[in-house]
Amino acid sequence: MLPKVANTLIHHTHRAVVAVQNQTGHALRNALQSSSGSSTAVAGWGSPVSGGSSHSGPGPSKFHASGRLQSSHNGSPITSSNVRDRVEKLKAFRVPSAQHRSHLPADASSDASQLVRSGFGTYATLINTLTDRDFENHEAVRRAEARLRRRRRAGLDQNAPEENRIASLRGDAHFKSALALFQTAAANPNSKFPLQIYNKLLRSCALHANPDAAAFVFGHLENRADILPDAQTFISLIESYASRRDVQGAERMFAKFKEASRADRVQWTCDGVAASSQELDQRASQTAVWNEMLATYFRCGQPADALALLEQMMDTSAGDTFRSAETPLPTSSTFSRAIAGFCQAGDVSTALSWFERMLQQDTVSGSPHESTRVPHRPDPKTWTTMFDALADEGMVAELNRLFARWINISAQEGAAVWSDHRDSVLAANLKFMDFRTDLDQPKAHELLDFLADHVLAWEIEGGHFTFYRDTSRTLCQRLIMQYWNRGFTDQALDLASRIAARQLKVIQHGQTERLFDATQAQRRIEGTRRFAADLTTDIMGKTGAGAPLSSLLRLSALLTDVGALVPSTLSESCLNAYALQRASPTLSLTTKEWEALLEVVVASETDSSATLNTLVDDLLQHSADVAAFSDVAKNHLVRSLSWHDANSARLLAQFGEPFSSRYAELQRAQEEASSPAVSARSFDVQTPLEEVPGSPLHSVSSGRIDSAHSQSVGEFYPGGNKAAVLTAFRRFKSGADRGIFPRPIVLARLVSALGRLGEVDKIYEAYDAAQVVLNSLEAAKTWQTQGWFLIEDHMIIGLAHAGNLEAAHAHRQRILQQGGVPSADAYGALILHVKDTTDDTSNAMALFQESQSLGVTPNIFMYNTVISKLAKARKADYALQLFQDMKALGVQPTSVTYGAVIAACCRVGDAASAELLFQEMTSEPSFKPRVPPYNTMMQLYTHTKPDRARVLHYYNELLAARVQPTAHTYKLLIDAYGSIEPVELPAMEKVFQDLVADPSVSVQGTHWAALINAYGCVHKDLNKALQTFDSIASHPSTNPRTGPMPDAVVYEALINTLVTLRRMDLMPTYVERLHASGVHMTAYIANLLIKGYASAGDLARSREIFESLQDPQEGVAAPHNHIPHQNKQAGAHPVPANAPVYREPSTWEAMVRAELGNGQRDRAVSLLQRLQARMFPPAVYQRISGIMLDDSVAPWALSDGSSSPSA
Repeated sequence: MLPKVANTLIHHTHRAVVAVQNQTGHALRNALQSSSGSSTAVAGWGSPVSGGSSHSGPGPSKFHASGRLQSSHNGSPITSSNVRDRVEKLKAFRVPSAQHRSHLPADASSDASQLVRSGFGTYATLINTLTDRDFENHEAVRRAEARLRRRRRAGLDQNAPEENRIASLRGDAHFKSALALFQTAAANPNSKFPLQIYNKLLRSCALHANPDAAAFVFGHLENRADILPDAQTFISLIESYASRRDVQGAERMFAKFKEASRADRVQWTCDGVAASSQELDQRASQTAVWNEMLATYFRCGQPADALALLEQMMDTSAGDTFRSAETPLPTSSTFSRAIAGFCQAGDVSTALSWFERMLQQDTVSGSPHESTRVPHRPDPKTWTTMFDALADEGMVAELNRLFARWINISAQEGAAVWSDHRDSVLAANLKFMDFRTDLDQPKAHELLDFLADHVLAWEIEGGHFTFYRDTSRTLCQRLIMQYWNRGFTDQALDLASRIAARQLKVIQHGQTERLFDATQAQRRIEGTRRFAADLTTDIMGKTGAGAPLSSLLRLSALLTDVGALVPSTLSESCLNAYALQRASPTLSLTTKEWEALLEVVVASETDSSATLNTLVDDLLQHSADVAAFSDVAKNHLVRSLSWHDANSARLLAQFGEPFSSRYAELQRAQEEASSPAVSARSFDVQTPLEEVPGSPLHSVSSGRIDSAHSQSVGEFYPGGNKAAVLTAFRRFKSGADRGIFPRPIVLARLVSALGRLGEVDKIYEAYDAAQVVLNSLEAAKTWQTQGWFLIEDHMIIGLAHAGNLEAAHAHRQRILQQGGVPSADAYGALILHVKDTTDDTSNAMALFQESQSLGVTPNIFMYNTVISKLAKARKADYALQLFQDMKALGVQPTSVTYGAVIAACCRVGDAASAELLFQEMTSEPSFKPRVPPYNTMMQLYTHTKPDRARVLHYYNELLAARVQPTAHTYKLLIDAYGSIEPVELPAMEKVFQDLVADPSVSVQGTHWAALINAYGCVHKDLNKALQTFDSIASHPSTNPRTGPMPDAVVYEALINTLVTLRRMDLMPTYVERLHASGVHMTAYIANLLIKGYASAGDLARSREIFESLQDPQEGVAAPHNHIPHQNKQAGAHPVPANAPVYREPSTWEAMVRAELGNGQRDRAVSLLQRLQARMFPPAVYQRISGIMLDDSVAPWALSDGSSSPSA
């Protein structure tokens, strides 16, 4: 497979551009030649193209520099069709987002055809892609910086990963590469590009504050008589100089624009301008250039010149008819740019004055491009500019006054109050209150109430302050803490409860209206729980154990309402405060507080029986209204008393109904616990149950969900080791025996963690318990549904990791049948463990495509598994496409990702892409060195593209990165010295000595096999190969306890040596030794025997060996033929010597070649018919059947496919 220009472009490094330039010598000229129809010369180059490397004519000689990418693997020049194919692949790799598409000129089709005729289409494609990616990176940086500004305003710490991502994006060389390509092409006086290429380059010049480059690009455009610049051209030129604060340069460009306008040499098109008619579009485009000059004056600190320019626009005599030579009228966007300019200059007071004048206008804001002599009211974007400026300046009074007006105006005009508006106002006020601790209490209370009642959003449909956003959640917490710190504790807790209740309603509304899916709902739920938990931590940190009992109980109730865990510190504080306060005759708690106290007492692990009895006494003594308790609280009271007090019936009778009847119901349920009809029901359920989707419910006693128990069981997550997971399971079992269960999310995580340990029986125990937990949520359908999907999803993950794929797919089908979609983690686990089939990749890709058709957004785990499967199947193009899709979605590649995609390129011999990817990987700020990518690159240059210098280069890189070499690393070094000409046997033997001396790596069969291969097959020294083989059993590194040695891999290397050296007379001796040593023969050894006997003319013996092998089950990969990797050997069970040997596809290939090599074509056809009946993947059958087309087939010309994967 040829290295792809497309692949080099993907990484957009300067090295990629150099590679393209090196590669595009005569090959690119040939491509241009083909596109122009000439066979001897390329239009614009002025000289015929010879077949050699000499240079003549005006074309740049640098095109003839030699490079690693200049030819294909066999040394032949890259053809024009190769280049065209690569460009087409490049187009397929990247499809720009709709919002980034540039406005095309009216004659785009003629531009394109002209581009093809002139032969610069390849350059245009490359430059177009590079500048688009440059713009996308700029936009990503802008959005990331906006997020960081919001975090700073909210009082949050800086986000290190976000900052690293910004640094990484800014470090990309897309613009540098695009400009280098343009300069290379521009050296040809006949080079031509469409206007959009010039504009995209100028846009990047502006983004990178490079007016010199902008002048060069514009100069090339000016020299062309066949194309005119448009308004966007001049906007980017002016912005390029403004970015460097070069106002004189910007004025020169503006003067050029006015001169071109008077000469009618401007196309009136502009990015971001879409008017209702052509004339309005022309006016808007003209005004956009003037607006840019206006903004430039502000940016360069010359507001007087900006206002003078605005006066020209307002005093213009331009009428209704568009005339390019006239000064345009201003638009609403002109006044908005002026306000933004004042704000950027730090003159916020003047900006506010202008803004107030705009507010006094009668005309509602309309199109920002509609001409007007009188400004309209501000649009939402201008409001945002003003809010941000006032907030940054700390002008809180003006900010609040303006926001109050915006609330009224937005309601009148039907406009939305944006989340950023509320965030800015709230953050500025909270910062003000943090500094003004001396503020009078009445004023402070009034300001806090304004923020709570008017700045916070309370409508349900709007969905603002959904707490998966750190900034919104933190601002709400800070507002509540302002109430608390200033002594308004009751109002603080009231506000916390209101916010949490609204969040739950927003989530319920969103699910009802299908505004978001179950995964998004779970994120919002977790964010709400984090809000409650962090607020509790803040309050407990302020007050410690000294908070009033009522406040502590309200915090506990808040956590319980949102389904968060009640921390043990809060529970202890509640119990201590209760113990102190109950002695007071004024103990007065609300119904909600009594319920919270009951929850704390029941969940307590310290003498809960005595505390519960005390609580019951107090309920009776203080005449608490227990009849007003919620159904859940009533059931908790009944169940807890029945477990802890022998006199429970008498005590409950004092509370009256419904407690007595509920106690009787519980007694009946316990007596009939063995009955399937009732055993699966939780006592919390008061209505007839609908069957929860899933397997039949098992006989488990009734129980309840407990927050403290959830916290105890869930301590293993995240990152718990085996001991932590098994401890969690024991805690779960202990609680289940007492009828206490954790929340569904905890059970779900436990299920998937047990699956990774292979504990299938324990998975099903947790799954059975989950059905009881789900039934207890019958009164809360939303929570029950979400819990059911969570459990089923984690069953997929757990069972897949445990190797029970059939059961995992059964749970996948359940989710799909109920209208849900498995998560990315679930699909990733299924894809990862697709195995033991003859076509793993097809099954894996079918799962991936199903996930995409269902709208699943892949995460890094899912991408890694899919790319790894594609790499193993040698589908590098698809792997690279997914790699680019992944980065386009903002999923940051890991070392595992890079390792997989590098392996994909290496498997198809695409060394150029592999090297570029490796360089990109190591340059990532978050790169953590791992051994697989280094080994992969070493293997590429050892076996696929033999180059010992490159092998040693990557070995030295591995050592420099302080990565420990593995057994495979040493094996590759042995091969590099022992199989790449010129062979260096002393160096190879030195590597083996280093391996023996390395205590962290054990000597394996692959190392001995590499030595034997070097001595026998490469160096043709049979005696040395046999001597090495005979020395293995007594070598100090050989450990008899790890299995027989020599193993199957070593025997395979020796038998290959005998076949290569035509010493079949020795074969029976060593085959007999193989059987006697207890080593199981593999299909790869059989392949060599078939080949060897066929080459010796003993075809009958070859057929006998072939027929002695067995076929695996259809669609299942042949077992026992692959030696486990180093990290799996310890737990691997040795294959018995007498176990069947199963044919591999390469075995069929070996036998077909043997028959053809001996002139038995009919028998070869018969073998192919048998092969086809085995239902192998089409690609396998086509590869083997293709041998029939090769008339030169000989039995010793066996392809590499016959060798073991260990080679």
